Amino acid sequence: MKKICYIVIAAALFLTTGARAQEQDETARQLDSLQQVVARLSSNVETLEQTDEDQAIWKDRAKYFNLGYVNQTLTDKVSGWELKSDFGVSLSNGKTYYLHKKPLARMIKFGLDFTWMDINYAKSTLHDVDLETGEDYTSAMHQAEIGMQVGPSVTINPVHQLKVSGYFRVTPSYSMLYMDETVHHHYITMCNAGFTVAWKVISLGAEWRWGTAKYDGLTFDESVFEDEGDEDTSFDDVLDQFSAPKRKFKTSSVRFYIGFRF
Repeated sequence: MKKICYIVIAAALFLTTGARAQEQDETARQLDSLQQVVARLSSNVETLEQTDEDQAIWKDRAKYFNLGYVNQTLTDKVSGWELKSDFGVSLSNGKTYYLHKKPLARMIKFGLDFTWMDINYAKSTLHDVDLETGEDYTSAMHQAEIGMQVGPSVTINPVHQLKVSGYFRVTPSYSMLYMDETVHHHYITMCNAGFTVAWKVISLGAEWRWGTAKYDGLTFDESVFEDEGDEDTSFDDVLDQFSAPKRKFKTSSVRFYIGFRF
């Protein structure tokens, strides 16, 4: 009888232990499944956060609008004289088109910059001598260019929304300058090289700008109107009176600007 009791107790213990082991295994499987679900959810959340951050850093900040201060020098390539600006301003507006979707090493992107509008203006003071009186005099010289920029750039995002960019752009422009009652004008290919440091919307930058062109001249000569009764004066003669000799100028400048990225 005792043996039967021992056998029953042992069987009960075995069954109880087996049931508990199965329960523990089931609980372990459920915990493991739950951990996998949590891990997947965490990964999805992290991916969404990374996508949102990339969107905010790269796509949402690709456009730029810059306002700048210009320090400029105009050089006559024939005589060699130089004229430095008193002050100048610039305005540009464009967008960076990145060449690949994901940043290299999670922080570097190469792009192509298109500046739809680039305006540059500088005012200088010209010191000269009146050949008739021999007296010194000063006059204002105004120079302006309007053009478009295109060129490659590289942008590094070391931390959060801080971005450092470097670029080189070719800037086909139309240039005009006024001095000594003469308007000089011509097409000019400018080159721009610079860098920017941006934090979210605000950016600060500096760039160097240079180009050379042979300018056509247009001046006003009062003698054209002195002989109004001369019927032999042709329209071509009048244009010749207004024309001025061509002059070759080199423009070089440094621009410091504050930008807005959006």
